[in-house]
Amino acid sequence: MRKMKQLLFAVILLAAVFGIVACDQTEEITETLGTTDSYVTIDINPSVSLVVSPAGIVVAAIPLNEDGEMLLLELELEGLTLEEATDLIIAEAIALGFIDVDSEEVIVTVDVTNSDDAIQDRVRDRVKEHLNNAFLKRAMMGRAEDKGYDPELIAEAEGYGVTPGFLLLAKSVVELNDELTLEDVLLMDKEDLIALVKDAKEAAKDVAQALKEQFFAARQELFDLYLPQIEALNAQIAEATEEELDALVLQLEALEAELHAAVIELRDEFHVESMLLKLQLKIQHQAKIALHHEKVQDFLDHINQRKEERQEDIEDYQDRGNGTPMNALYPGRY
Repeated sequence: MRKMKQLLFAVILLAAVFGIVACDQTEEITETLGTTDSYVTIDINPSVSLVVSPAGIVVAAIPLNEDGEMLLLELELEGLTLEEATDLIIAEAIALGFIDVDSEEVIVTVDVTNSDDAIQDRVRDRVKEHLNNAFLKRAMMGRAEDKGYDPELIAEAEGYGVTPGFLLLAKSVVELNDELTLEDVLLMDKEDLIALVKDAKEAAKDVAQALKEQFFAARQELFDLYLPQIEALNAQIAEATEEELDALVLQLEALEAELHAAVIELRDEFHVESMLLKLQLKIQHQAKIALHHEKVQDFLDHINQRKEERQEDIEDYQDRGNGTPMNALYPGRY
């Protein structure tokens, strides 16, 4: 009986120790990555975005251009840690030839949006650290830097009183959500925008990058047809008598429902076309992998040799890439 009590005490003590360690780890992650999701953009080119939970887990991965679509085609990043996801992104970019293994200078740019500015900077530093480690692991002269923006986007963002990163996030929401205008979205906060991106991705109604211009043009035609009618009805409702009000409200609801159904039908049509395009993209993906396989494999086979020769040089190169946080460069509303 005494031995049984001692064993039970040991089990309880061990469980308590593990509990304390787990709590400490959770507190450390929470301190580092905050309490809300972060929106991370990574530009090689390809360009992709990740929605990352406070626990450091990728909950959505979204291509931002056609090369980004190719990059993410065979990657299952959802559910992975941020470190695992960034390493896979670099590995896939190398395998597809987007990163040339013979290059003496590879720069990946990063930006992060989070509702807490301090957490935003921490997450950005964490992403850059993971990317730098991915290059170090492969003994490659590559580094991560803060993302810069072209003057036109900076000027547009300043006009709205937001940062370029926030404006790009807002535009991503409008691309994915058929019920919001850019003006609506710019009035929202970061947390709501990131949630909208994540929800849209989970709905799996994305349109292939090659079809996006056609889709947006067709969607705009619907908006141009219906929105003036909706605005006119709203104006009538504002001045309507009690006797007129119910009938006008019913007309408005019917018109809004008609527009909603038309846009859903349009997105579904483009989504079906997108699935067909993805089949073609898979063939192109396999061809690119095969094209670069021998060169990439030879590169990977000599990692240890390069580490001995270039480790310090790579670390120095990465140290030179430390930049100023984006919110210091662009102190707009967000």
